[in-house]
Amino acid sequence: MLVMDALLNSLLVVSSGYAMYSLHPVQHPFGYGAATVSLVHGLLGVVRAARNDDDECNRLRLIMSGVMEIAPLPLLNIELYLKSSSNSLALAHGCFVVPLAYDMLAKMGDNEDNATESLKELTLLGNLVSLLFLGVNQSRNMYGAMAAVVFGARYGSLILEYYQEGLGSAFRLLSNSLFIVLMTLTLSAK
Repeated sequence: MLVMDALLNSLLVVSSGYAMYSLHPVQHPFGYGAATVSLVHGLLGVVRAARNDDDECNRLRLIMSGVMEIAPLPLLNIELYLKSSSNSLALAHGCFVVPLAYDMLAKMGDNEDNATESLKELTLLGNLVSLLFLGVNQSRNMYGAMAAVVFGARYGSLILEYYQEGLGSAFRLLSNSLFIVLMTLTLSAK
């Protein structure tokens, strides 16, 4: 399973590297930030798989997984809303920092609870609805595709994990890679 994990994390590293190469940090700072977060997550996964140690740095892996669940979609929404006609809504997407901070504190202190998970779910669903709203207003099908990928990464991976252990995390990595590529294609097309 670690070989598959290494391959999928390498795919995330490659897609994040492509995004960082294609997006200029001055023109697309939030998209570049989402690519950077994905790159760090992928590199940590590759190192963990290469060392063949599933338990080492488990807390760091948990924290980065939480960041990957929360951060990329709001960062993309901020980027897209800043470039749209309703750029005043971009500030609202900056509120993702609150659930991110709660999640990081909960994982550092080993006291995760349902409130933190609910806050993460509400943040994700709110950002999905916002991305779909912007896609409908601007008649962009790619926004809907990105929303579907993020939805599938979160909820599809839970379903797959229920049926076979380890399949959900592999699907999540694959979905994150696809999201980064779609984000790059969307932002570089503007």
